[in-house]
Amino acid sequence: MDCFKVQPVAGENGGDARQRSCEAEESRVMLWKRNPLPKNAEYMYYFSELALTLNAWEAGTAPTDSRLRPDQRLMENGRWDEANAEKQRLEEKQRLSRKKREAEAVKATEDGTPYDPYKALWFKREKDPITKELTHTYRGGYWECKEKQEWTACPDIF
Repeated sequence: MDCFKVQPVAGENGGDARQRSCEAEESRVMLWKRNPLPKNAEYMYYFSELALTLNAWEAGTAPTDSRLRPDQRLMENGRWDEANAEKQRLEEKQRLSRKKREAEAVKATEDGTPYDPYKALWFKREKDPITKELTHTYRGGYWECKEKQEWTACPDIF
């Protein structure tokens, strides 16, 4: 991926158009160059070295880290039937958890008691000041928990 200067020139119908000039070649700067694919890439979905390492296990992460998903590990080891059964189990566990939260919210509404909805541990939902869309912003705490290996606040999601 290269970057270079682009000069405005008169376009069709009197409008401006953008066009590379010969001096643009002199101003060319390489921003990024793709690394070659790893050996036997055809057997690894043609993933780059980076893509292959993104899901690598790392010691000391939170027990909720997606790299620890048991169904994913089974799939990576070629144990497809077990992986599918485990995925079904995890999805059912997630559905039950959501239903429990929904029931608690209904009960709180009926009782007139305050209900604190689910909140992510290390992120808060807020409106982006530029796009005005809801987004998740890091609220802190993860790296401190990782350093201390203090994961008691993590739910049992697997």
